[in-house]
Amino acid sequence: MTQHVKLLKSPLHLQAQQLLREQIRDGTYPPGTQLPSEVELAAQLGISRPTLRAALQHLEQNGAVVRRHGVGNFVSPPTPVLEYGLEVLESLDSQARRLGLNTEVAHLSVVERAATAEELAMLGRSIEASLPVFSVDRVIAIAGKPIAYLLDVVPNEYLRREDLEEHFSGSVLDILRRRGAPRPAAARTELVAERAGLQIAARLGVSRGAPLLKLVGQVYSEDDHILEYSVGHFVPGHFKFHVLRRVKRT
Repeated sequence: MTQHVKLLKSPLHLQAQQLLREQIRDGTYPPGTQLPSEVELAAQLGISRPTLRAALQHLEQNGAVVRRHGVGNFVSPPTPVLEYGLEVLESLDSQARRLGLNTEVAHLSVVERAATAEELAMLGRSIEASLPVFSVDRVIAIAGKPIAYLLDVVPNEYLRREDLEEHFSGSVLDILRRRGAPRPAAARTELVAERAGLQIAARLGVSRGAPLLKLVGQVYSEDDHILEYSVGHFVPGHFKFHVLRRVKRT
């Protein structure tokens, strides 16, 4: 006799996601193993197949499950997690190298153009100014899997095209640090959650509307000039961000 698992009274696909995550964590379904068929799994959970498919789709977007069409659903191998302390200014590339991971630039577009009004404001320039910038957008992948979509806007005075052609491995920050003057000294970063739009979803290989972590940053020189404006979209499950906070003295 099939024993139904009782789910709490909240959206069923969310409850199904949580239960499947717990079963993956406790070893019921170890990494690399195939899940039961959708018919069997839906019966075990006491939910419909459309509800189960919605749960599996979200688990796939978050990297917990791999769906192989015509074969079945498999538990993903352990995902390398890049942990960032936002109080330290460090590139994704250098963080990955320290963990023994190799990043690759899966997509790259470098355009020399005039800054938009929004970019001028974020770079601390007058919106009436005409400022030539390099716009560098790229997809960063590990083992062929896209994990981040990054956009940097840098005034031409701080970045040369030959820097990108000869040394670029995905990090504009590392190029600015190598150049040495003006030296990057600090950053202001805003962290928000955002749903993937059509273009970014296509670049990252996720569904439109999938949740992403978004970091918007400005890098400052030692004399408080803004060297670059950046926007990064990160796939959850591959990153863990933390902030070290001190207790305020009264």
